[in-house]
Amino acid sequence: MWKGIFKGTLYVVFCALLLGMGTAMGWIGRSAIFGKMVTNRVKTFLRLPTENPFNQDVITLLVLGCDEDWYFGGHQLIRHQARSDMMLLCHIDFKHRQISGISIPRDTLVASDGRHEQKINAYHLYGSTDEDKSESSKRAVETLLPGVNIDRVLVLNFDSFNQMVDAVGGVDLYVPKNMNYDDNRGHLHIHLKAGRQHLDGDQSQGFVRFRHSDDDFHRSARQHDFVLAFKDAVKSHWTQLPEVVDKARDLTGRSLSVDEIAYIANFAETIGSDNIQMGLLPVVDAKDAEYDLRLDDSKVDDVLRQYHFIDTEDASTPATAPAGDHS
Repeated sequence: MWKGIFKGTLYVVFCALLLGMGTAMGWIGRSAIFGKMVTNRVKTFLRLPTENPFNQDVITLLVLGCDEDWYFGGHQLIRHQARSDMMLLCHIDFKHRQISGISIPRDTLVASDGRHEQKINAYHLYGSTDEDKSESSKRAVETLLPGVNIDRVLVLNFDSFNQMVDAVGGVDLYVPKNMNYDDNRGHLHIHLKAGRQHLDGDQSQGFVRFRHSDDDFHRSARQHDFVLAFKDAVKSHWTQLPEVVDKARDLTGRSLSVDEIAYIANFAETIGSDNIQMGLLPVVDAKDAEYDLRLDDSKVDDVLRQYHFIDTEDASTPATAPAGDHS
């Protein structure tokens, strides 16, 4: 009798195991990126090498959040990706397990591509294709910061940003003050109350883009707070990871491959908050141009060094260590 009960129990456990595996495989199969992430994590657990698709230990990304041009009144779209409303220079060091970023104030003046000096956010207007516009912004930043070489330009899709935040049920953030701003031409409407808030995707976008009554320094601090809050939200809603990582690729305009997104996602998931830094490029008021800014030459090298954009270890050597194991 006991043998029969034992066999029956094994059968139930075996069926439950198969059902669980089937459910897990179906869950993993919801996203090619997530499937690749799982494969990488298994390799890390087994101490097998994970190929770095970037083939270098350090990458520098220029992340642009571009506004839209609408006719006054907001009824007809003129340009989908116009000026770069947000500019973030991002440094990812896989070997030393660091992520750092510097926000570039959009009103910073620079003369690039033989053009007269103008605000750096205007360079994204130049070019007949989206790729041309991205390259124009890239050259403008490299002209402003000689010695900084950008590997890739990512233009954010704000619709995907909203969907990615909504996929994890929103984020919990402290809003430092009442934020109210309406830009009909840019289809941007921000209305947030001061205090601890639970923000959905659209509200989160307003939180990271708002700069009407403060400056880029405060916006950079809010962006850092959002990154940490979003990371916590993802951990709390891990069953939504397949949707989140797919939206992450859409968010970057599909400028990164499945392997690249999976590698960065695994890497970001394994590092602590102390290894994520965000700051602001030092600027001063331009005395000869109202509302414009110039690079603060007396501080820029120290800031670039603090956030690892200069005097870093040569990253030209191919990297094959798994994103989650750099011991």
